[in-house]
Order: sequence, then structure tokens, then C-alpha cells
Amino acid sequence: MSSCTPAAKKILDAIMAEKGNNRCIDCGSKLSVDWASVNLGVFFCIDCSGRHRSFGVHISFVRSVTMDKWDDKQLAFMKAGGNKLCKEFLKEHDSYDFPQAQR
Repeated sequence: MSSCTPAAKKILDAIMAEKGNNRCIDCGSKLSVDWASVNLGVFFCIDCSGRHRSFGVHISFVRSVTMDKWDDKQLAFMKAGGNKLCKEFLKEHDSYDFPQAQR
């Protein structure tokens, strides 16, 4: 099993400390928000990570914040995204209140 490097962990911790990123984008839980979708730039809990994995990597490329290795490109996606920006985008396009499977 690979692990997140200390440098990547520091960057991810800083991103996760930003407003909104400490809660699961899908269910709002504050517990175990240690998972992310790289291509969507959002963070979620362990329970919702399974749902994201089932979408396939072409929809949601799931990584563990603590257990997986992160490259610079993946970290850049997370820096550019965040739960707050994603929610704003979904609301702007009248999609936020849709069931998760329809977003």
C-alpha cells in the first residue's frame, strides 16, 4: 500500500481546512472526510466514497487523502476546486437539489 507523502499531505490538509471542505460534499457529514474526487475537486466521507467509486473513474476519480499517493497535477485539481465552489456551480446551474445520481 502506498501512502501520501508528507509534502502532499501538508497541501491537502491546507485545502481541507478551507471553508466547506471539512464536510462531505454529498451527505454533509464531518466524520471521516478523508476521501476526494480528483477530477471533481471535492471531498467526501468514507460512506460516500463507495458511491463515487461505483460511478467509475471517468466520472469520479477517487483518492484517499491519507493512503494514496498524489501527484502535482492531482493536487492542482484539488487546489482549483473545493466543496464550496462545486456547490456554487451546482446551485448556479439549478442542479444542487437534484438527487446525487442526477447531478
